[in-house]
Amino acid sequence: MSTLLQRCQAVSAKVERLMLAHRHASQQQRVQERSREWMSRREKQRAVNARATCLPLDGESETRINEKRMQLRYNAVQVLERLRSQEDIGQLTNDAAWERLLASLDCLVEQLEASGKLAWKGFVEEQGTLEDPAWLRDRAPTTPINDAALAAYRNSHSVYSGLIKLAMPRSADDVHQLPHVIAACRTEVAKIKFDVPPDVQHFFQAVQSGNASMASVTSGVLTWLSENGQLERYRIRSVG
Repeated sequence: MSTLLQRCQAVSAKVERLMLAHRHASQQQRVQERSREWMSRREKQRAVNARATCLPLDGESETRINEKRMQLRYNAVQVLERLRSQEDIGQLTNDAAWERLLASLDCLVEQLEASGKLAWKGFVEEQGTLEDPAWLRDRAPTTPINDAALAAYRNSHSVYSGLIKLAMPRSADDVHQLPHVIAACRTEVAKIKFDVPPDVQHFFQAVQSGNASMASVTSGVLTWLSENGQLERYRIRSVG
């Protein structure tokens, strides 16, 4: 009898250990699930916050963000109190407090995004707009000076276009780069000469097509080349 009793007790102890191990495994799984839910949102909040605060936010946006932060802190305290009193994170699975905590963090992220987008939009508008490169190309006569300025303008304008299409700056570098690239574009536009005399335009067209002759070099062309520092760029060669 004692042997049978001992065996029953041993089996009972094993069952209890298995049940305890199962509870621990289940609890650990719930801890991991709750941790993933929180960390994924927390990482997104940090990333959005870094982008949104690259620029100063207006007073209304600051107020709304602070309200969302206060609500998040309140809900976090509620969850912490539940954990301390129940000592079982598994209870959070069915506890509305956990859902409120996650929802308040989501609301904070949404407010940060909205405020960051508003600040970036205002900053972009403050910098002013630039002409489309194609519009300038259609209106600027073809000359070496204009061609070089337009090529440089297109390169800077490409960077500008990419920046203003962003919903928010990716980092503080975008905030610093935008006014610089706009200034670079305007510097190149200032080099473009739109009032090139017709005979000078004909001369450059002939040069580009390989059909320039002495007849293309009028007194007006010589004067324009001299005034614009282009006279020494060209040489006369005989085709005979």
